[in-house]
Amino acid sequence: MRKIRPYILVVTLFVYLIIVLTFVSARLGEIPCKGLQVAVKDTATNSFIDDMEVLKIVKRGYGDIVNTPVMHIDKDSVERLLARNSVIKSAQVYYSLDGYFHVEITQRKPVLRILSGGGYYVDEDGKIMPLSRKYTSRVVVATGDISQKFACDKLYPFVRSLKKDEFWDALIEQIVVRNEELILIPKVGNFKIIFGKLEGQEEKMEKLRLFLKEGISRKGWNKYKEVNLKFHKQIVCVKK
Repeated sequence: MRKIRPYILVVTLFVYLIIVLTFVSARLGEIPCKGLQVAVKDTATNSFIDDMEVLKIVKRGYGDIVNTPVMHIDKDSVERLLARNSVIKSAQVYYSLDGYFHVEITQRKPVLRILSGGGYYVDEDGKIMPLSRKYTSRVVVATGDISQKFACDKLYPFVRSLKKDEFWDALIEQIVVRNEELILIPKVGNFKIIFGKLEGQEEKMEKLRLFLKEGISRKGWNKYKEVNLKFHKQIVCVKK
């Protein structure tokens, strides 16, 4: 009898759960939807979309869900509808017993803005993201002759490496591209950094870091008009 008791307990619990879930499903089938409650993440750093726009997207694509029984609304369809928007990375939709649908939006995060070919962003996943009329993200700007392939395969990884380093993230503001060679424009000082090809970029950046911290910071940020990293194991500067 003692050996049987655990099995009886498990079966009883299982039956109880089935009854509770059946009751909840029946209860939800009777509850009309009272509306959508939207939460957009990371609005302090990006404001490509807000809750009102999310509500409009759902209404245009799915129809008015207010007063529709909760169980009649396909939340997976709503998620797919929202995920098709060019500024939304993901959408999670769920309902609660009070009759509200909850929508949690994660925005796409640009790391690079390309001002050629009509203009576009490259997001944190290395994918093309269209510009927005509503909001401009404060990221590194790249100009010049830039193909989308070069932007995603070469320029994006380089900018990601800059963003991970506090020193470079605070310093580099713009990148000019000519024949796949880079010119870096810093936020401070009136000079440009001739970087050249991306090959050997780690060595170049460490060489530049040492020069900026121990050289130019002592002599003044406005002493040179050009800092050239294209020469092997040396930095060539042009004075103003």
